[in-house]
This record gives sequence, C-alpha cells and structure tokens, in this order.
Amino acid sequence: MPAPTREALFRVLSTVTRALEREQVPFVVGGGLAAEAYHLRETINDIDLFVRPADAPRALRALADAGFYTWIEDPRWLYKGILDGVTVDIIYESTGVVHVGDETFRRARWIEFDHTSVPIMPPEDLFVMKAAAATPSAPKHWLDAISLLAHQAMDWQYLATLGSRNPRKVLQAILHAYQDGVHVPSFVFVQLAQDLVK
Repeated sequence: MPAPTREALFRVLSTVTRALEREQVPFVVGGGLAAEAYHLRETINDIDLFVRPADAPRALRALADAGFYTWIEDPRWLYKGILDGVTVDIIYESTGVVHVGDETFRRARWIEFDHTSVPIMPPEDLFVMKAAAATPSAPKHWLDAISLLAHQAMDWQYLATLGSRNPRKVLQAILHAYQDGVHVPSFVFVQLAQDLVK
C-alpha cells in the first residue's frame, strides 16, 4: 500500500482526535508524528496513539464508530484501525518499558497539525521509548532519542525515573548524548547506574 499523503494523514488525525475526545478516552500521540512535532524528522506513514491498557477497547470502538475498519493485531499490546489508507495504531504497551498514565497525560505537549491540536507524548517518555526500542535494524529510534536530548528541555528527574524500567539502554543513549556535548546532571547517571545493578 502506498504511503498516504500528508493531507490524508492530517484529515484522519482530526477524525481520530474527535472520536477519542467524544468518548473521553485519554491519549497521547507518539511515533513519527511526535518525532515531527519535536523537529526530529518528517513522517507521513501512520498515526501512533498511546492509551491506558484499560482504555484500549474503548479506543478501538471509538474508531469503529467513526468509520474505521478495525482489528486486534496483538491482544498483548496493539489494536489497529484504517481509514482512507491511513493506519492508526492503538498502543497500550511498548517494548515492556513505557506504560502511559496520569503523568504522561499531564505532561503532554499540545501541538497543532493542520488546524488540529493534539496531545503529543512528553519528550521524556518518548526518549525512553525510543532508547528502549532501538536495535541495529531500527537505528532511527536511537537517532531520535539522541536528538531529543540535544534539542528538547528535559525534566531529568522524571526521565531518570522512567528510565528505571530499562536502565541499560537508557544509560547508553544518555552517555552517547553526553559525549556529544549534551549537559546531563550527574544524579541521572548515578540513579540509572544504581537501577542497573539492582
């Protein structure tokens, strides 16, 4: 299937946002759109929505009611919908590391895409998720994580707390950014190193 146009992507994003807000399902946008919102790179591939596990069935029903073709891709972490050639992923677990919750939603940054204002995943959550997901076959996640540290203001205590779920990969990414000149408070290294040996 060819990649959707940006016009189609943003039109579907608007439909998704209205559908979830109508059903009062809290969500944040992650993935490529979040990377674009933080000026890391441009994407027109799909829409990644992160919700609480308990809200995932309601989110899927909301998309179905809005005219999406929907299905359960993997009952452990991923539901999907498609409309006008645009795929929407409803994610409620990511690599066993990031679990969105009240703090994620509270810290979300509202960004406007083509006249639609959406809650974007906080940069700290996105950084930890990208660092955890990075593999030799998916280097874009690693590059995104490093770029986030270099270009976005971080709540370092919050980031260090999130990083405790996968301290090895998070520490590797932070060390790489530090070597590239990003200022990282010393307590972050200490906290993640302690988490590493627990």
